[in-house]
Amino acid sequence: MRDKRKKIILICSDGGHLAQILELRDMFLNYNYLIVTEKSPATIPLKEKYNIKYLKGRSKGQKRNLSFIFSLLVNTFLSLKILMQHYPKVIITTGSHTAIPMCFLGKLVGAKIIWILSYARINSRAFSADIIYPIANKFIVQWPGVQKFYKKAIYLGGIY
Repeated sequence: MRDKRKKIILICSDGGHLAQILELRDMFLNYNYLIVTEKSPATIPLKEKYNIKYLKGRSKGQKRNLSFIFSLLVNTFLSLKILMQHYPKVIITTGSHTAIPMCFLGKLVGAKIIWILSYARINSRAFSADIIYPIANKFIVQWPGVQKFYKKAIYLGGIY
């Protein structure tokens, strides 16, 4: 039987960004959801509990060098494949570099983009958020002080 619930993708890097996505569990379980994150020893067990797909992770501590660019290219192709398989109406992300290709590709096919700035961003900008900010349909911040950097941001308080 076909699932008639609205399709959404929740995408983020692993670690704290993923912890924030999982805090949205009560919401996303009401949809035909797909979580997309980096493959790592910490994220592999989540496959038993959630509908999840993996992108290429980057080594911890790795800077934005040639290897980072390679991972970004690989993840762009993986994101396209995932996007065509799930074809969401909405893409929700708590960010980082992992979400950038999916957000741009999703925007091209008409998906709404909801960016939730990381809880760790109390009073500073985020590079990946700066890239997606112009195309985001909703840009949500978890601290009021960050609104000075993102004028169209909506402050809703913390996810936690």
